[in-house]
Amino acid sequence: MKSYLIIMIYVFVNLSNVCTHANSFFDERYRGWLWFEEQNPTISHRAVREKQTNVTPAEAQREIEQFARELEELKFMMLARPTPENVRAYRDKEKLMWQQAETLHDAWDMANLLYPEQRDLINNPVNVHAVKAKRELVLAENAEQIKQLAKSFDLVLFFSPTCKYCQLLSPVLKAFGEQYGFNIDAISTDHSKHEYFNTAHAPDLATKLGITAFPTVIAVSHDAKTAFELIRGYVSISELEDYTMLAVKYLQMQEQVSK
Repeated sequence: MKSYLIIMIYVFVNLSNVCTHANSFFDERYRGWLWFEEQNPTISHRAVREKQTNVTPAEAQREIEQFARELEELKFMMLARPTPENVRAYRDKEKLMWQQAETLHDAWDMANLLYPEQRDLINNPVNVHAVKAKRELVLAENAEQIKQLAKSFDLVLFFSPTCKYCQLLSPVLKAFGEQYGFNIDAISTDHSKHEYFNTAHAPDLATKLGITAFPTVIAVSHDAKTAFELIRGYVSISELEDYTMLAVKYLQMQEQVSK
């Protein structure tokens, strides 16, 4: 409707010019209103769009910085001289800011429609159900990768019988090993036996590996060619899962590098 009124005003104001030009609206009216707007630079939507988008980074920066300065100045004037006029001037400027923000919001949503590849709802879901579904899929995939790691790596727990954190970690580590299929052995600092795991007395090994804190869990490959610290301290099963997945990613990176 707004576009229609603009065209009518233009036609009546410039009636003589329109009627005498070969490609006037009346001569080409069979093409419709859109043709007339695009052919007329004064009211062309295309021209408006180009004006809105054709801006250099420097021009855009100056425009935003100038607007911010003007808004800040009006705010100071309103605070220093709180008259109705100063309040109105600030609020008018602030209204423009919010209108621009709404325009940006609308443009953002429209970009999601026009350029769907930039809104990856598969890998980055936004609704509650999709987020939950993705989380469940990721957990299932992670669980499978951890089980695959357990087929080629064992876990070794370095512990001290007087360590309270070792006592707390032991049942957690046992449940983790049973859930994912890890074989777990223990190495004590003295001749004590672990209540859950096969135990060896090898204090020199802890010293050789630089292990000074207990409990510490080491992952060792079945061929004994790869070993690394998985985690230390009293942790939950979810933390063990997180660190094991980091180990999986690290080993995959190392494999890619070696190729």
